[in-house]
Formats: sequence, C-alpha cells, structure tokens
Amino acid sequence: MNTKTEAVIIEKLTAEPPLIALRDLEVRALREDEKEIAARLLEEEHYLGKGQAVGKTLSQVVHDHGRWVALLEWGPASLKLADRDQWVGWSDQQRAERINFVVQNRRFLVLAATRMPNLASRALALATNALPLQWEERHGYRPLLAETFTDIEQFEGTCYKAAGWEPCGLTKGFERHRADFYQQHGRPKKLWLKALSRNTGVILRAMDMPESYQAGLSRQSPERALPLRKAQIDSLREAFRQVDDPRAVNRKFTFSSLMTLVAMGLLAGRKHLAEIQRLGQFLTPRQRAWLEWPVKKNGVGRQAPSYSALYNLLCQLDPECLIATLGGWLQSHHGTLPRALALDGKYIRDIVLTLCLSEHESGAPVAMTIAAQAPKTEESKREGELTAARRLYQTTPLQGAIVTGDALHCEKQTASLIVEHGGDYLLQLKANQPHALQRAQLTALKDSPLLPAKTRT
Repeated sequence: MNTKTEAVIIEKLTAEPPLIALRDLEVRALREDEKEIAARLLEEEHYLGKGQAVGKTLSQVVHDHGRWVALLEWGPASLKLADRDQWVGWSDQQRAERINFVVQNRRFLVLAATRMPNLASRALALATNALPLQWEERHGYRPLLAETFTDIEQFEGTCYKAAGWEPCGLTKGFERHRADFYQQHGRPKKLWLKALSRNTGVILRAMDMPESYQAGLSRQSPERALPLRKAQIDSLREAFRQVDDPRAVNRKFTFSSLMTLVAMGLLAGRKHLAEIQRLGQFLTPRQRAWLEWPVKKNGVGRQAPSYSALYNLLCQLDPECLIATLGGWLQSHHGTLPRALALDGKYIRDIVLTLCLSEHESGAPVAMTIAAQAPKTEESKREGELTAARRLYQTTPLQGAIVTGDALHCEKQTASLIVEHGGDYLLQLKANQPHALQRAQLTALKDSPLLPAKTRT
C-alpha cells in the first residue's frame, strides 16, 4: 500500500464525523491489510509509538458504523509479576504452565479526531469483553486474565477503572533487556488486572486445567519451567552427592547434576525421559550453572545432557536408592505436612510399584516409597500396595494431616496406622468389601451425607 493510498484511507477514517453514539460502538479484529494503517496511527498518536509485535498478538479496532475511534494491541503477559501472581494465587509451576492464559494490553489509543467524554472507558470495556472469543479464533484458546500498566507520572488510569479493571499495586521499575536479564528504568508503573471469566482464579489455581483449556498450556517453557528455586536445587544436588554413582565410565556430567534434572522433570510433570531431556535443553546459562553442568569446549556457555546420558544412568540406577534419597529430601523441605494428602500407587511398566503421598491442591509429592521387589521368578512374592503403604505411614510424620485413599486402602490396619502417627483419614468404601459396606449402612454411618441416599436404610 503506497503512502498516498494510506493518507486517503486515514483521512476518511478520521474525518470530522457526525456525533458518535456510544451505544452503537462495535469491536472487531483488524484484518491483515489494515495493520499497516493501524501501525502508522499508533506511531503518530500514541506516546509510546507502535511498539514491536512479539509472540501471540491480537489487534482490535473499535468503530462507529465503520469509522475507527480506537485501537488496541494485545500480546504476551509479563513472565513474573509479584502482585499479579499473588492476586491469582498460583504456584511457580502453575504460572510457568499457564502464563499463556494471561494477555497484556500493550497499546490503547483513542484517535485524536474522535475523542469525547466516556469514549475511552466504553471502547475499552467493549474490547475487553470481545477479547476472549477473538483471541480464541486467532490462537485456539480463550485467555482468562488481562493485564496492563499505566505510567503514574502521566496518567491516572481512570478509563481502566471505569471499565472494571482492578488496580493491583506498582511494579518495581524493571524492564526485560535480554532473555535472562532485566534492567532497572526507575519508573514504576501501576498494574491493572481484569478477569475475563467469573472463574478465572479457580481455573488458574486448579490442580488440572479443564479439557477446553489444554490448547493454551505451555509445557515446554524455558526458564519459567523450573519447579524449584535455586536454594532448593542446591540442597537437592547435595542430597544426590551422598549417593554412589553406578556408572563405571562416561562421567562428563556428575551423577548429582543429572539426577537433579531428572527429579526436577518429575516434579514439573514430565512423564517421559525425552520430555525431561528437553527441559534440560531449555535451561538458561545461569540455571545450567546452578546444576554444575560442564562448560563447552569453546568456553562459551554450558552443555546440556543428551538423552543417552540420562537413559544410561537410569538403566544402572537402583530405584530404591533413588526413592530413599528423594523421600528424605522431600521430608526435610516440607516440615509439617499439609492438611490434605492423597495416597496413590502406580506401576512403572508393570515392574516397579511406587507409592506417593501428594498434596491435594497442587499435586506436589511430599513422601514416597517403592514396593520391595522379588526376583522375576517369584512374581507372587512381590510386596503389594497395601504393605508398602503401611511402611510409608510408619516413616512419615502425619500430625495434623488428613490422608485420603481409594477403596483398596479402606481396611482396619491402615486406618489404625494413620491414627497412631497423628493423622486422620478419609477412605473410600465400595462394594468390593460388601460386609464392611453393609455394616456402615446399617450402623455408624446410617445418616451420613457421604453415602448416597439410595444406599441408606
């Protein structure tokens, strides 16, 4: 599009109009052939200029019967904001995985030729309401929270307040300079947040995101993906240093550095070794230094372990040793266990049975054990889930905790062990134990709201 054509279109869009009717305003996403015109208007009229598009973006235009009155640009959210993260209430790992559901209003411009009272707040409210559906049409999922900043030295942010946005404190005056570096600019901005769903907080804090939001999850985020902080990484690495390295050769990476990566991958929800290895590839130079990975031959940066390096180590590793080390580390860092713990057992390729006590809200493990293994020729003598669970209760402080479990664990000895070690229990009771279920229906739990009405007598 040549300059002359642009000038004609802009003149038409901003020509002296009849009085704008706020009730007739509409919002739509900009077409590709209109973005050049929008960029020119932003560059000329917005005090920050047009900006640079990074990541997933959406451009909106608010118009009155086709005549442009306002422009909005949306893009990726800030990686970390203390006030926003406190407002949401999510964990570091949840933020890493779900940051895509927060979008940032990067530019908002009411065109000079159309400005009038209440126009800014009306346009902003309409654009925000239309944002989830338009973003989904463009990127395949709906955002849940919008954020923006206003310069406290120049603006009060009145239009955001009038449009239902919530002020949530001031930033610390830093801006992103490189991939892993921030520099201070000395001009704190006011943070504004706008929930895009009545269940925004509930969904972002949930243990599992609903199926309809799976497309927006960020499972391979780089520096944001670490489930542990540096001090925790250091202590975990020190714990693994106490374990003998089973490898005879090929020790470019230390045992403790590789096992710390494996443990972090498991805590971050990586289910396959390839996913754990990719997590290592995404780590920043500073994070690789935390793990003490070797420096590259050219002296620039640090290496990341290959899939074969991790695979060969795990093939030689004693699983009971791994569980004992991780279990001890988890106990030392959790102190008093949370009020609600879930017990679950899983077989790894039908060979190794692991049991884990996990926090209800976050799913984070707080204690683990592994069932004793019998020789392959004595399959019937393998330790079962119930026996392994009893050992776990005996070695785990349960003071003040409520332990939940499925119907397999609903038996007298298990309940007694939990109580003896300071905890309470909530165990499922099903028809696989018909006599116990019948006694519960007829006696102690006759009027219990936990039993379906049709089973009460």
